[in-house]
Amino acid sequence: MTEVLAYIGCGVLAGLFGGYLGLGGGVVIVPFLTLAMGVDIKQAVPVSMAAIVVNSLSASSEYMKKGLVDIEIMVPLAIAMVLGMIVGSSALYFVPQQYVRLLLAVILVYSAVSLLRGQEKPAHHREQNKRTRLIIGCLLATIGGLMGGLAGVGGGIILIPLMFLLIGLPLSTARGTSSFIVGFSGAASLGVYFLSGLVNLTVAPPVMLGSVIGGKFGGKLGALAKPKIVKILLFIVLLWVSYKLVTTAIREMQ
Repeated sequence: MTEVLAYIGCGVLAGLFGGYLGLGGGVVIVPFLTLAMGVDIKQAVPVSMAAIVVNSLSASSEYMKKGLVDIEIMVPLAIAMVLGMIVGSSALYFVPQQYVRLLLAVILVYSAVSLLRGQEKPAHHREQNKRTRLIIGCLLATIGGLMGGLAGVGGGIILIPLMFLLIGLPLSTARGTSSFIVGFSGAASLGVYFLSGLVNLTVAPPVMLGSVIGGKFGGKLGALAKPKIVKILLFIVLLWVSYKLVTTAIREMQ
C-alpha cells in the first residue's frame, strides 16, 4: 500500500510540474522510479510514457479553454514527432544510446540558453516565411522524436524551444500546444512498448492516476503563468535533463 501511494504521489508531482510547463512529466517520473523505487530504467521509461499520455489529456484541456493551443501548428508537428518517436522506440535496443544521449544533451543546453535569451516575436514576424519555418520545424520535430524515443525523453523539452524560437509562437501557446502534442507522441511510444510487453502493469496504473490529478491542476496554473518565470524554470529543467543524459552516457561507456 505504501508503494502504491508513493507511485500516486509521483504521478501527482509529475502532473503538476509537467502540466505547468507543458512537458508531460517524464523528467520527474523516470528519476523517481529508478532512484527512489528501484524500478529498472527499461520499465520506468514505458511507465513514464503511459503517464505522459494521460497527463497530456488532463493538462491540455485547460490550455484549450484559454485558447492557448495552436491547432494549425499542432497537427503537422504531432505527426512528425509521432513518426520520430515510433522509430526511436522501435530502435531502442539496436542503437548505442550513449551517443544519442550526449548529442541530445548538447542540443538541450543550446536550447536552454537560447530560450532564456529569446524574446517573444511580434505577430507579423510569425507570418513571415511561416510555411518554410513550419517545414523545417516538422523535420526537426521528427529528428527530436527519434532522439527522444532512443533516449527515453519526452517530446516537450524539444518542442517548446522549437515552437518558441523557430516558429515564433508565444511561450504560453508553445507550452499549451506542446502539452497536447506530447500526448500523441507518448501514445505512439507507449503502443510500441506495450506490444513488446515492456509496460509494468503494477506500477503504471497508480502513476497514471496521479498524473491525471496533477495534470489538471498543473494545466490550470500553467495557463495563468508569467512567461519570465516559465523561462527560468524551463532553463533549469533543460540543464538538469542535459546533466542526467551526460552522466548516464558516461556510465554506459565505462
